[in-house]
Amino acid sequence: MSKEEFLEQMLDILNREEEVSLDDSLDNIDEWDSLGYVAFLAMAAEFTDKTIRASEVRGAKTVRDLYDLVAGE
Repeated sequence: MSKEEFLEQMLDILNREEEVSLDDSLDNIDEWDSLGYVAFLAMAAEFTDKTIRASEVRGAKTVRDLYDLVAGE
């Protein structure tokens, strides 16, 4: 998944129209809540072969951290 595709998916997950960048802090995104968290896990399961643990998502501080989980970086 490219960075651009990931950011498009994040816009859908967060249900927002304002752009999201990889450097955005999750604490500063009002839409990053329990529903966004679950939607992210579902998206990750759909687009990757990896198992992403909930603890890994909880440890994410930025959108880039989430991308790294999906991209395997």
